[in-house]
Amino acid sequence: MQVKNSPAPWRAVHSGEEKPIYIYSAYSESDKEKFPYSNGRLIAAVFNLSSYSQQVNAALMAKAPELFEAAETALRLLRGESAEDKEAFINELGSLIHEVNILKKTEDIKHES
Repeated sequence: MQVKNSPAPWRAVHSGEEKPIYIYSAYSESDKEKFPYSNGRLIAAVFNLSSYSQQVNAALMAKAPELFEAAETALRLLRGESAEDKEAFINELGSLIHEVNILKKTEDIKHES
């Protein structure tokens, strides 16, 4: 299910040291025509609680639409309400979890240096 007001993908845009990281959603096709030079629709600003938590939180928030969609699909599969291919979903979910883990590990490395 895609939320109409905040289409995926979302992305984190860094605006420099000591500034918030902004989370933008993609524009719909009609919005792209109206706002051709915009970053997208602003979803959130992640402020600098600490450099480490700001980056990790922003990266996780940017994955929110994909994580929500995966949770909904998993629930449908568990309830037996879905005709989706179970193996394909397992592979897609595994890939998403892998991406989130890479983001977290990358931020762990940045934090330690």
